[in-house]
Amino acid sequence: MAILQLSIYDLFLKPIITTWGASKEEVSMRMVGDDKNLTITSTRAISINASKSDVWKWLIQLGADRGGFYSYDFIEKAMGYKTRHQDLIKPEFKKIETGDLVRGSIDEKSSIIPYNFRVLYVKPEETFVLDKWGIFLLKEINSRQTRLIIRTQEAVANYIMIPFHFIMERRTLMGIKARAEAGENVQLSESKDVLWFSAIVLSGFLICFFIFIARGFIQSIIIPFIFSLLWSCSLLLFDPTPWYSMSLLLVICVAILNVIRT
Repeated sequence: MAILQLSIYDLFLKPIITTWGASKEEVSMRMVGDDKNLTITSTRAISINASKSDVWKWLIQLGADRGGFYSYDFIEKAMGYKTRHQDLIKPEFKKIETGDLVRGSIDEKSSIIPYNFRVLYVKPEETFVLDKWGIFLLKEINSRQTRLIIRTQEAVANYIMIPFHFIMERRTLMGIKARAEAGENVQLSESKDVLWFSAIVLSGFLICFFIFIARGFIQSIIIPFIFSLLWSCSLLLFDPTPWYSMSLLLVICVAILNVIRT
């Protein structure tokens, strides 16, 4: 079953999460900062209902000591990555220059793996390149809409980290979109993010518990496989909203109760 699940991930899920939101043209196009010595592991994008200049204000605040990474702050904190996590555009963060250091954590000693990103190239209000991450590009759709594209490049493709990197980077894209569209001085709640992720984690544990108490071929193999597939889709494919993960959690709980009663 594990081999089949890995095959499904490699053939179907991985191509989707490595090009999430990006068009074929965006995936294949050349970008300033493309390095022949590096491997492109993903090109992801999102449309934002805000002007290019408004999106840029949020984008250049990336960094633990600046505005955070607009991702899952509670996951970052659990892994020791401390950020300021600001929903305000600060005057001191209104520019980014070549040679600047985008910090991964305010306190590197508490981080699981300390990391920082050196700014290699900047074209104001359009693009910048971060060492050990990749390229951030803004493309104007019209005066009120912008495409944000992030291309990740690595010396050696780390396939194990691709799903985790996708989860966090997808939230970064969505986080920038939410803030740029909401405007300045708007506090955004992360309660839905916490609920979504908590249901995902609990569902994973309950699937393992279901396998432990299951009896017969259908309960031990078929149903866990279906649950695992739905779990992967809830984590990687469906929108990261509580509706999907909570629905899956409810179904698994009902299945467990049914097995216990019989």
